[in-house]
Amino acid sequence: MSGETVYTGHLVTVNGEDISVRSSRNGSCYSSFELLRAKTSDSSELRLTAPQNLIVIDSIKSGKGRTLDNDFYSIVVKPVLDMIGYEHTVIKTKSHDTVSQIAKELNVNESHTVIFISGDTSISEFLNNLSTKSVFNSEQGKAELCILPLPMGTGNAWASSLSHVDPVQSFGKYIRGSLTLESFPLYRAVFPDDYSIVFFIIFSLGFHANMLHACENPELKKMGTERFRRAAETILQNYNLDHSITVEHSVGTYAYFALINTPNLELEYRPSPLSDALKSELHLLGYSSNLNTKKLTAKIMQGYQNKLGDYIQEDKNVTYRSFKSNFDIILNYPKDSPRHKFEICCDGTLINLLEHQRDDIYNKIHFEFLRHYSDFSLRVFHR
Repeated sequence: MSGETVYTGHLVTVNGEDISVRSSRNGSCYSSFELLRAKTSDSSELRLTAPQNLIVIDSIKSGKGRTLDNDFYSIVVKPVLDMIGYEHTVIKTKSHDTVSQIAKELNVNESHTVIFISGDTSISEFLNNLSTKSVFNSEQGKAELCILPLPMGTGNAWASSLSHVDPVQSFGKYIRGSLTLESFPLYRAVFPDDYSIVFFIIFSLGFHANMLHACENPELKKMGTERFRRAAETILQNYNLDHSITVEHSVGTYAYFALINTPNLELEYRPSPLSDALKSELHLLGYSSNLNTKKLTAKIMQGYQNKLGDYIQEDKNVTYRSFKSNFDIILNYPKDSPRHKFEICCDGTLINLLEHQRDDIYNKIHFEFLRHYSDFSLRVFHR
């Protein structure tokens, strides 16, 4: 197949066998996996303690979905976990609320390890539905909930920002015990009607949010990452990208407005190079509505050239600043403005502010930096 990359990666040595995986990938989507086993004279053995309550969540529609050839759980994860004696529960998504139900039903008195074979949205649904009933002033005394994100979605922003760029490599490192566990930051957006959503990647208005809303078109949803390009063309040609937004008493007009926690939004796309997925800090990246289409496109596409640690120079058309504590934003336009001006994307969840208004707090969104969000001590495996 044109554009397809085929490669073989070592996974683990166990019971006198070298276990490898041959993968075929086209862009960010995997078309097939094959488990390879070869006898070896290597006598080294894994000396690891099986995790308590190991759960594998396979979001079967993530990326381009699962087939007999690219079912990573059935082809790779299950046989390898069986080889090394790790008991586990697998849950393959059957409906839109499968992941949220799993999160709600977890026993907060026991530690869990959850492997996600998914994209970002499933992890967002999971985190937003964890128990938050108890009041903890610290992480002490909480059971641990450890997350391993294996990148099998379309964007994989969080996984790639944590250096999980290939599901085989990351699963192999997990099995061999060579990943590091760290806590990670979470944020909450609170809307005028008190509806709230927890996020850990991006909250956007303007171009990015409009593009993700447009991608819900059934014809575009079939196209993988190509749908982003097609949707972007539609937005740039047909939308009035002029959002007047007040952030902490500073008013700006934006075509692109995003609060970002991760450097990457895709594996090769790094719009916020100073962001760190493990650091409690949001970066506001804004591009002015004064930019013409060509210049706005160039600014947005710069994310494909950015390297970690690069500084984005601010000027009259570019805003790049960080926030480390709670703040508010206010949209400075009336409720009869075009509906697309109220479109929001929050870690893949699509929201319209018009559906969450209250007359006395109209157009205001409050952002909280969460210190002790869940009844679990949340941690993530990273490389």
